[in-house]
Amino acid sequence: MVVRDDDSPRERILAEVTRLFIENGYHGTGIQEISDAVGLGRGALYYHIGSKERLLFEISMSLLQEAISLARPVAAGPDAPDLKLQGLARDLLRHHAVHGDGWSVAIREARFLSDVHRKEINSARDDYESIWRGVMDEGSAAGLWRRVDDLEVRGILGMFNSSARWMRLDRPLRPEEIADRYIALLLDGLRQQ
Repeated sequence: MVVRDDDSPRERILAEVTRLFIENGYHGTGIQEISDAVGLGRGALYYHIGSKERLLFEISMSLLQEAISLARPVAAGPDAPDLKLQGLARDLLRHHAVHGDGWSVAIREARFLSDVHRKEINSARDDYESIWRGVMDEGSAAGLWRRVDDLEVRGILGMFNSSARWMRLDRPLRPEEIADRYIALLLDGLRQQ
């Protein structure tokens, strides 16, 4: 997560905890480490965060909610399904490039969430996947590609989501270029033209 000067204390805490979770993992990060890193005593820290597990949930949920809010207008827009798919991919990879650390934490550490929080995350993930599924169904109905099932939608998103581990804004290929190459691979496959 990127920290800005105008971020609230909670946003600074989330950014610092994201860094610690990346470095040490969820279970390897203690409350005292978080307290030391953000410069708050344990009482003040608990006031701001509630629990370490709550922080993991907030990191994950905030990213999913942002991704959903970026995807909905693209999917509802007037473009053809292939252009919508490209727009969804570009938005997702831009989001991964900016928030890659947070996405890495969310993807890798979500298994440690409580049942209640995991259900909320899974519901938000399902909402996001349904946006992609809708665009895939649109393209299938328009004859642009064959019908795609839920397993394949998850596989496609897995390809895009894996980029959170390595993609950064300071690398030679921009997120949009990577998204376009992934979409070309998806739609054209590996066959020689």
